[in-house]
Amino acid sequence: MPNQEYNIAAIIPMKPFTEGKSRLARSLTPAQRASISAGMLRRVLIALRGASLDPVWVVGGDERVKHLARNQGGLWFEEMGRNLNDTLSKAIDQAFQRGNSALYIAGDLPFVKPSDIHSFIQASRGAGNVTLAPARRDGGTNAMLVPHGVPFKPELGRNSFNKHLRQAAKLETSVAIAYSPGLGFDLDVADDLESYQHIEPGLIERLMHTTGTPAP
Repeated sequence: MPNQEYNIAAIIPMKPFTEGKSRLARSLTPAQRASISAGMLRRVLIALRGASLDPVWVVGGDERVKHLARNQGGLWFEEMGRNLNDTLSKAIDQAFQRGNSALYIAGDLPFVKPSDIHSFIQASRGAGNVTLAPARRDGGTNAMLVPHGVPFKPELGRNSFNKHLRQAAKLETSVAIAYSPGLGFDLDVADDLESYQHIEPGLIERLMHTTGTPAP
């Protein structure tokens, strides 16, 4: 059980489900996008629980996000900052204050499994390295472990993976890179809908119908 040994707090920043996945607006209705967002968050929470990560913090969103987070054993916090990176920075600071290292993980990873989380933590060598999981597209970062006390600031967004590597070099802190399909594949654009259905037939329907979020 990695977290009991390493004291890691998992952090998932979220928007309200109704505000997520705007780039899918031409392919899906607002209700469908909200349902998919809820389904992916549920899968991430299940993967973290399966990897014995505790505590798990879901930060931001609305009542539906809060209900799902708590239903899956997570703790829910109101929005903490002005934007994604500010919110995550504040959440990392709170994790440090409680004696934890901080593990950011995106809430839109439809294929993530406990084994992906285990492998990621193993790559950190006992939460001793800044550890990064790159997104397969756009140069983003889908997961990031910041060891307790390391002054590493999130720079999420396009090309964030390279920004994080440069920041680690400036800090002269050790860095590990963890590759896995579950952490590499996020769902953002319409092309993902078709390609992911080939990877896991019926994926989109399952995401929309297994969360307690009404389907259209």
